[in-house]
Amino acid sequence: MTTTTSQSAPAPADTAWTVPAGTETTGPARVAMFDLDGTLVDSPRAIVEAFAAAFEAMGLAPRDPADVRATIGLPLEQAFGKLLGVPQDDPSVADGVARYQEAFRTVILPRARSLVFPGVHEGLAELRRRGIVVTVATSKFHASADALLTAAGLRDHVTTLVGADDVTHPKPHPEPGLLILGRLGARPEHAVMVGDTTHDLKMAAAAGLASVAVTYGVHERAELEAVSPTHVADTFAQAVEQILTVLPAEGDTRTVESLLDDSTYHIEFNGHLTNHIKHAVVALSGLGVDPGRIRAYHDNYIALTPYGCRVEPARSPQRLIDDSNWLELLGRREDFAAYCAFFDRRERELGMTGLLRSYVPRLLAGWAGALQHATIHLGWALDAGNRRMAIEGLAYLAFAYVDCHPERARPSAAPGPGGPRDSLLGIARHWEENRPRLGAWVEDLVGGTSDGIHPELLRSGLQYRIARMLGEGHPQMYETPSWIDAQDPDASWDQLAHLVTVLYLTEPGDFLLLHLVTALHAMRQIADVLPAEQQRRAVACYWTGILGVLFSRGHFVAPSKLTAIDGLFDMAMDDPDDPRWAREWDWHIARAVEEEEEHNAKLVYVMRELWRRSGGRSVYRVAAGQFTTTPELPHTFEQPPVD
Repeated sequence: MTTTTSQSAPAPADTAWTVPAGTETTGPARVAMFDLDGTLVDSPRAIVEAFAAAFEAMGLAPRDPADVRATIGLPLEQAFGKLLGVPQDDPSVADGVARYQEAFRTVILPRARSLVFPGVHEGLAELRRRGIVVTVATSKFHASADALLTAAGLRDHVTTLVGADDVTHPKPHPEPGLLILGRLGARPEHAVMVGDTTHDLKMAAAAGLASVAVTYGVHERAELEAVSPTHVADTFAQAVEQILTVLPAEGDTRTVESLLDDSTYHIEFNGHLTNHIKHAVVALSGLGVDPGRIRAYHDNYIALTPYGCRVEPARSPQRLIDDSNWLELLGRREDFAAYCAFFDRRERELGMTGLLRSYVPRLLAGWAGALQHATIHLGWALDAGNRRMAIEGLAYLAFAYVDCHPERARPSAAPGPGGPRDSLLGIARHWEENRPRLGAWVEDLVGGTSDGIHPELLRSGLQYRIARMLGEGHPQMYETPSWIDAQDPDASWDQLAHLVTVLYLTEPGDFLLLHLVTALHAMRQIADVLPAEQQRRAVACYWTGILGVLFSRGHFVAPSKLTAIDGLFDMAMDDPDDPRWAREWDWHIARAVEEEEEHNAKLVYVMRELWRRSGGRSVYRVAAGQFTTTPELPHTFEQPPVD
């Protein structure tokens, strides 16, 4: 339900309409469609205020709020015509529409987050976690709906948005629902519509969809029940439960959750190699892959990882870890199971948020340990909302901790706030000017030994180089750029996401650069649960850590190449609703499912999330197709692991 500026009157619900030729498929997509106003966002009360502001700006007395609410769901021209008692082509109607649109920007959008109905954020995240595609079918114009979803913090959940100007016939005509099905290659029996008005429910019936009527919006229960919805819900949480009833997963509906809950296997194998399979499960589930296919992928990895060896069984705790001694084993790679038991007990006492806020601040500086996989394990667990995996992630951070020494930080002497790109470009220029000396220094450093590094990491090569670099450091790693403190952490994460993706495109397929991308997604999830004062520290630790990783390689991206690729994609945008890009993402997902190298599924998942978050920045779509290959193990693996 909403008010729009559409010129088209809704067609009768029984008007014939079919999916356009070539779009009807038997794909496995399960689709939840939502109305926007009155279903996800409590904008009807703000709409009344926007109308009042419009009438005041026109020099007219406000209309009765009940009369205004009665027009909600009509195009704006019809609404103003009724409220003013004039034909729709009267000049006062156009004036009213313009005044309303200005009030929408100034009255509704600034309050959008406070207008989100209880349970909506959590409910949409749960649906996505269950592999259900979240879409919106609204009578708002597309741009207005997109702005409202973004302002409300809901846009990242939504795969497809259809507004009044995207169709010839808006609700209650079935065209909006069928257009969504066509774009996703889904069938009506695999979809459900959720709305607060009879317009939504009639559209669902005409399109052959199941429906859930929510009673907390504009239309009363009796009015909604009169058009025979499949279900009626009094809260959004109830609506989510009913959606899951209508759209059960094939096979075991708890497949993904049970795989993430599993504690059968150790976090590492063959020494220090990380058991990545839960990361892949989160990625594949987030990409909407069928749960049965996810289980097959999981079982194949367990039987034989891409490295050609099996994962290892879980180990029993060898000691009791508690608050008095948990730091004694930090980074010593001992007794992962005891750390799991410790954090499990503490979570039962503190709750997940309390647990994270109590221990993550101390562990942040070690985020780059285990090739960032501990951070990925925790952050992706938070993304999936899985308790067991989050506890494992905390335990792994403590187990594999490698300090990036944020205490060495000092303010950068670079002028102005700039941003991550400017900071990295300055370092790249320094490397170019001093390449032989810096390269020789790195190789001399990593050729030495250190008592502070676990001997198992000597077998790794990559992990040893990073640990050695983080331990010794370079002055430029500790120059804290002013943009870290000068801007909101969300802006920093967005800019860093673009930067590390551009970096990945300078060397497509590079294993270390790919980890910086998937770890950023994790660090952002982790930072979001921390107090405000800790969120900038998370950004600072990430910055220092990625510089340590980049320095450890002994070479640096050429500034001209970084500038060229950044410039190529700086302003390049895709239309997220263009079906061409939906097809391309389907291709990326299909490839990822067939790849034994699970980092590729993780790459596609993060890139698609960033593409959605950014409103369709082309750099993320292009990077998603740059798959990596499993690296060959170095000759050091001929030696047995140091357990």
